Amino acid sequence: MNVNSPPTLMKLASQRLLREEALAISALKELPNMLFPMMFEEAFINGHTKILKAMIPLWPFPYFFLGMMIKNLTLDTLKDVLQGIDILISKVVHSSRCKLKEIKWKNTDYGLQGIWPGSHEVDGLSEFMEQKQPDCRVKKELKVITHLKLMEGSLDECATYLLHWAQQRKDSIHLCCRKLKIQGLINATVIEIFKIVHADCIQELELCCLCLEDLEFLNPYLKQINNLIILKLDEIKGTVSMGESRNIDEEKVITLISQLPTLQHLEKLCINDVPFIEGNLKECLRCLKKPLEILCITNCYLLQSDLDYLPYCLNILELKCLDLSNIPLSHLLLEHLRFLFERVRHTLECLILKSCEMGESQFNSLLPAISHSETPIPHKSPFQINLQTKNCHFLRGLSPTK
Repeated sequence: MNVNSPPTLMKLASQRLLREEALAISALKELPNMLFPMMFEEAFINGHTKILKAMIPLWPFPYFFLGMMIKNLTLDTLKDVLQGIDILISKVVHSSRCKLKEIKWKNTDYGLQGIWPGSHEVDGLSEFMEQKQPDCRVKKELKVITHLKLMEGSLDECATYLLHWAQQRKDSIHLCCRKLKIQGLINATVIEIFKIVHADCIQELELCCLCLEDLEFLNPYLKQINNLIILKLDEIKGTVSMGESRNIDEEKVITLISQLPTLQHLEKLCINDVPFIEGNLKECLRCLKKPLEILCITNCYLLQSDLDYLPYCLNILELKCLDLSNIPLSHLLLEHLRFLFERVRHTLECLILKSCEMGESQFNSLLPAISHSETPIPHKSPFQINLQTKNCHFLRGLSPTK
């Protein structure tokens, strides 16, 4: 839509109502359903707190998506919306109009318009809801779905307030954290989070800027996360790696890997800048219990034994995307990598081999396996692929890195 296009009739109606707060609140019981999302958005943006509180107990849809508005969320606005939820859950007899069962309190592409009855977005959301999602099996009056970021050991003020609010209402509110990011670690904060958040709800976990001791501390909690779909490990360091102490570090790595939980539902695994993956890739991938769709191993060093194992790991033979960017390959034999490409040719849609330091002869040795892929492969490397043909003709636009 053009930014200069005139407002719709529904938007004009919402704006007109909001000019008179008392009238707007009294009109909510008779307000057409299609006006609710737009009116809420206008009230949210313009700080009409009393109207926000009044709309929640009358919300006429099963789902409430805060969507992109969460980017503008302040602590005061959060409190207003939560007060509206308090009004809803405190009522002995709910309004017959209210259908609210689930609040998606996270930044998604679904705006409030996605729940308008009869809109094309409704079909998309219904399909999304019906996708195979592991069930966290917690049944309460109202589910609040959110994402949490623990940055350098602390949450932002809105997330902190939401956690405390949910804890105080744990008998009626199920706080469901779908995505958890931990960057830097303070043990006490993690303990408090897992007292409130049901580990079974977490489907995406990102661990950044941690060390082996941090992973060791987190391991009991990782074992509780039974429905993980996406796991990202980024900049996981050892504490010591020089001289005679290196043997101690390797022992810690072996012990830690052997204690990692099995990942029953994992579909995407991303490992970036994790030194201890070198020589231990086989042990790490043993945690998988179903075929991956996406595997990204980037900015790491691999041994020949790591590379040789890949085509024999049964749970990576149905990959749709493989990213091995910034892994030095110039000193390695690529025969088994070529064999892997041959084994995944029926499913592979995306292959990324950026900055792998391959010589031209090495890359040419991989071409037969790649070119026989049954789907065109978007390829980010010194070589480009012409996607206009299914056979993937290679254009040597740049010189290979040696």
